Amino acid sequence: MPNLARSLVIAVSAFVTASLFSGCGGTDHRQPVNPATTASPPFIELRTETHATTIHFPRGLYSLQTEDNHGYYYRAPGNVYERTYYGRLPHEGGIFVSRDNQRKLRGYVIMPGGLTHVGNLSRADYQFRY
Repeated sequence: MPNLARSLVIAVSAFVTASLFSGCGGTDHRQPVNPATTASPPFIELRTETHATTIHFPRGLYSLQTEDNHGYYYRAPGNVYERTYYGRLPHEGGIFVSRDNQRKLRGYVIMPGGLTHVGNLSRADYQFRY
């Protein structure tokens, strides 16, 4: 019985440790993209500030920077901001455009746990720019 208890403690400890280090973000598989060699527009203009939950995306010109198997990542012209009880926290982030449907926009933000997609920005006031 002591060996079973010790095995259980080790298994629970390993699970807790893995959970703590996994964070809430996903694995980042983005690769740099050359706007001249892709069919995706090089810019998205966000005409008005928009937000997804507590993450605020400033208006301005977002530039195509990276891509992965699922879509394209347009970097914000500055930081995106997370509204907290203590004020605004700046983060890297921008707009994610689905490869399958370019009308499907989401926000993305780089958090301490990794890259996280947030919200649905498809109804934001935006325009693709060439």
